[in-house]
Amino acid sequence: MSFTDPVRIDRLGQLAALHLYGMAAAWNEMLAEGPRRPVQPEAWLDRLIEAELADRQVRSLRYQLKAARFPVQRDLMGIDWGGNPAASGAD
Repeated sequence: MSFTDPVRIDRLGQLAALHLYGMAAAWNEMLAEGPRRPVQPEAWLDRLIEAELADRQVRSLRYQLKAARFPVQRDLMGIDWGGNPAASGAD
């Protein structure tokens, strides 16, 4: 299928209208891969569902972090452990 195929554009539009953004992204990827070998429709559907679930989980996490209003996002490497008596080995 070419990128200007009206059926593909319609499917992407329908997925976006249904707020299935993970499926839409996976659909694009699957079409870009091209036909390598025959794939059962159930395998395509499983892949689309997995992509949608992963996308929803990422969006949910982003929303929760934004709602929590954490001041600064940093990792454990950025923390100064020098003032912590447990970190210095003193018991």
